[in-house]
Amino acid sequence: MKTLTPPATAKNLTAWFVSIPPGQEIPNYTVLEEAMEKQEGLIHETGDVNELLIENPGDQDLFIQAGDIVKGGRQDRTLGADFIVPAKSGKVPVPVFCVEGARWHKRRSESDVCFSKSSDFLASKKIRAAVNSKKNQGEVWASVEEDQAKLSASIGICAKAAMSPSSLQLSYEMKETAAAVEGYLAGLESEPSEQSVGVVWAINGKLSHADIYGSPALFRKVWKKLLRAAAFEAVGEISDQPAEPLHDIAGVSAWLEEAAAAAAEEESLPPRTKLSTRKAKAQLRFETRDTVVAEPIHLSILAQ
Repeated sequence: MKTLTPPATAKNLTAWFVSIPPGQEIPNYTVLEEAMEKQEGLIHETGDVNELLIENPGDQDLFIQAGDIVKGGRQDRTLGADFIVPAKSGKVPVPVFCVEGARWHKRRSESDVCFSKSSDFLASKKIRAAVNSKKNQGEVWASVEEDQAKLSASIGICAKAAMSPSSLQLSYEMKETAAAVEGYLAGLESEPSEQSVGVVWAINGKLSHADIYGSPALFRKVWKKLLRAAAFEAVGEISDQPAEPLHDIAGVSAWLEEAAAAAAEEESLPPRTKLSTRKAKAQLRFETRDTVVAEPIHLSILAQ
């Protein structure tokens, strides 16, 4: 049985952590950030804006998630779906979306045939919905512009890097935006317990999104990336208006189940990924399964 912790808050960002009893775990996976740190050239440019090739030469299965940003190639991309890449996979096509609309060439010393790192995750739930549900490149570009505008308004300078103004990744890397999220990171980084498997976020007191994983080990591997993303969204949503009253734990638990009974749209991504999407009036719910594992490995919920 999953349980929720009391809320932890940094500025206008609040987190409830989801925990499970010891022993209830799926098999371990490596994740994109650590895989790319160990091995260069895992993700390859294809010349197709919405498809890249990924390979997993390691001995451990790789889990990548919709919203992971990869830097480099002819333009920065974000992964378009959760995806399991088996060990020793060879090159496998994966769906992606561009998050750097004005570049289609080599960027300074970076490679234009492969990607260098994946240190960040899409911040706003609006852009995640454009990727996960609408699967619309035009809406992704529009959401990138909107996110950059919100960051700019909040930090008081243009949050677009001179090297490539359309790059969302470079916006996240600017020293001014990094400084703006530092207080959130310091306030919440150490909050999850050893049995935490996920987190529910509220911004300005309003429930925003949640990500829940199949094991504490998998959640720990993606936690800092999720925290940075939530902090960037919170910076962009800073408001002088009074925050809404926080939900109690029972209210948060009920919100997590709002779309659980809705009809599911199913999608299979070979070789081993099965995706389910459910839609309620004010919520999107995405569930990812590895076809060789009994339990879901990722549940993502976005408020609409």
